[in-house]
Amino acid sequence: MTVFNGARDGYQVPLALAEAGRLEALVTDWYSPLDRRGFARALAFAPERVRSALARRRHADLPSRLVRTMPWQAVRQRVRPDTLSDVDARLGGAAGELARARGAGLLAYSYYAHAAFAALGTAAGARVLFQVQAHPAALRRVFVDEASPDDYDAGSGADGAPRPLAEWPRRVGLADEPFMADRCVAPSTYVRTTLVDAGVAPDRVSVVPYGVDLDTFNPSAPSTVRRPFRVVYAGQLLRRKGLQYLLAAWKRLALPNAELLLVGRGASDGPLLRAYAGLYRVVRDVHARAAMARIYAESDVCCLPSLSDAFGHVLLEALACGTPVIGTVNTAAPDLVTPGENGFVVPIRDVDALLRTLTWCYENPDALAHMRAAARRRAEQCSWGAFRRALVACVD
Repeated sequence: MTVFNGARDGYQVPLALAEAGRLEALVTDWYSPLDRRGFARALAFAPERVRSALARRRHADLPSRLVRTMPWQAVRQRVRPDTLSDVDARLGGAAGELARARGAGLLAYSYYAHAAFAALGTAAGARVLFQVQAHPAALRRVFVDEASPDDYDAGSGADGAPRPLAEWPRRVGLADEPFMADRCVAPSTYVRTTLVDAGVAPDRVSVVPYGVDLDTFNPSAPSTVRRPFRVVYAGQLLRRKGLQYLLAAWKRLALPNAELLLVGRGASDGPLLRAYAGLYRVVRDVHARAAMARIYAESDVCCLPSLSDAFGHVLLEALACGTPVIGTVNTAAPDLVTPGENGFVVPIRDVDALLRTLTWCYENPDALAHMRAAARRRAEQCSWGAFRRALVACVD
């Protein structure tokens, strides 16, 4: 049994279990049963935007008979975004009850696991946690160090409202989930370290790095058009992503014939962006993965200066496109990057380290271009198939 909201990780976790013949059911808010003839026939009369939205809530290799949906919860969170944490708890509780009734084990994502494991109770069956963030204790340390109680991170609340950085994230039971599980799966060594530091036994935590779609994210043909040296950042335009440090470094660099491209997704920090206005170009909400792949491939380096990212998918996507990366120690960069070969790893909050690394990239274009092949080779070791096989090995 597994549980999550939305189309988490492109349904790779239930796919892994299904391929191994281990999936009892996925419990989620909505999954489009396009493999059912009647539903598919009715959908043919729906507007294109509806068909596209529903198509994103399924995977061709995951039959709907293996999915239990709670569609009312999907409606509820759409109407009342502030109920998201309650919706997650209800999904988790339903998964735990179903696992108990069927005598099945339970692989639960963070945010759902507390309710799921509690509902499972003392019933037999493995309890596996997929830890999708650093342990809350580590997150609070990072953000308390980062901000005064009056500093806010726009959009970090479930309802999109500002919330003090030092209080992000707080959910009932989130810190307890790793101790309720028999074993934990972490997407990076960074996350594993935060769990061990919180008191989880090291032998109970396995690292399974995420995968990437190597067909969509791939190196494009070299452009014959001369363009400025380009650094790309992709993600929410927020301080918890370390964006302020990248902007500060870029301002000090003042490089001629160079561009900082911010690909914004979701919430953004208006005051922060206004403070550095004129130093960057923003492209917002690039939803098509092929379009994002072109942006990576046409950039010289991808920088993710995040204060805390359990993995940082943009790093692996950029590597798959042959683009060297700069990531912090609080991401999957230490797992993905061989410094000087396919990218660089820097400490968090270190403007000087960012400045030195970006300067090297700018001043050594031939060496940076030579790193592109190594970047792609590293990404090829991280297919989604490899992720699924490694995940199943942890569950067995």
